Amino acid sequence: MAARSDAILLEKRKGIAYITFNRPKVLNAFRPMDYYLLDDLVNDCDQDPKVRAIIFTGKGRAWSVGDDVAVAVRGPAQRKLVAEDPVQALMWDGKYLELAMSRRLIATQQTCKTLLNSGKVAIAAVNGICYIAEYLYAMDFVLAAEHATFAQGDVKVGICPIGSSTQLAPRVLGRRRATELLLKAELIPAQEACRLGLVNQVVPAERLMEEAEALARQVSRYSASAIKLTKILMTKAQELPLQEGLEQEVLMCGLSLQSGDYERYARKFLAKSGATEHKGARRSTARRERTVPAARPAAGARRTASPRAAGRAARSK
Repeated sequence: MAARSDAILLEKRKGIAYITFNRPKVLNAFRPMDYYLLDDLVNDCDQDPKVRAIIFTGKGRAWSVGDDVAVAVRGPAQRKLVAEDPVQALMWDGKYLELAMSRRLIATQQTCKTLLNSGKVAIAAVNGICYIAEYLYAMDFVLAAEHATFAQGDVKVGICPIGSSTQLAPRVLGRRRATELLLKAELIPAQEACRLGLVNQVVPAERLMEEAEALARQVSRYSASAIKLTKILMTKAQELPLQEGLEQEVLMCGLSLQSGDYERYARKFLAKSGATEHKGARRSTARRERTVPAARPAAGARRTASPRAAGRAARSK
């Protein structure tokens, strides 16, 4: 577990968790310990039953520019990183077999896995510069301010992306658009990011958090178990053959029925609409009784006289 610090802030209000990247002087650059801190905060929210949605944003003019490059230079910062992080130590030393055998995940990968399978709704409110797109691929929704800019610049600085980008970007964007983003490594504006499918919606900067909160409240009204199972299925859909995926869908739907959320919804719906339906049924029945004509006797059958006609016939005798 990473030590808590002010580099990333967590606040919870009315069922919504707010995670804010808080190193504005360096455009919210991430040091190695910050990736672990973010992973801890996301796990905290994931395990909190009172939290229904998580909004990620940045302080200042950036969402985050990604890595703090100080650790890329051999020196005290890198030695400190290697001493504190066994995964990074194995990578820097080129011990890839040991790394594979350890089955340990890079913190960014673990965070993305948690977000993809969580029952919480993950919303990125991108308020400015965003050079750490790997987290965006795992979000359920990405809203961007009109002036926000995006880039995935790993190849430009000489490294292969490691934070799940090579696996999630093609799944989310499609291979062609993922290739455009990952290999061209160009800075793109918010509207272009929306065209690529990286962003759901572009909004005026002053309304960014308002729109993110409205979206969080909207989706949070729905069943947490249904949201979680739906997200798990969508993730599995990118890995499984169609037939196996359909079988998993049947299983997950059955599991969601066991939660009781659907029955509670049905009872609430019927209680709300039942009175109107019954009144409508009574009015409809009354109208039919007034308008349906009396049945005519069959041909050849004797007609039964009405009581009034029978009285007149008796007096005439």
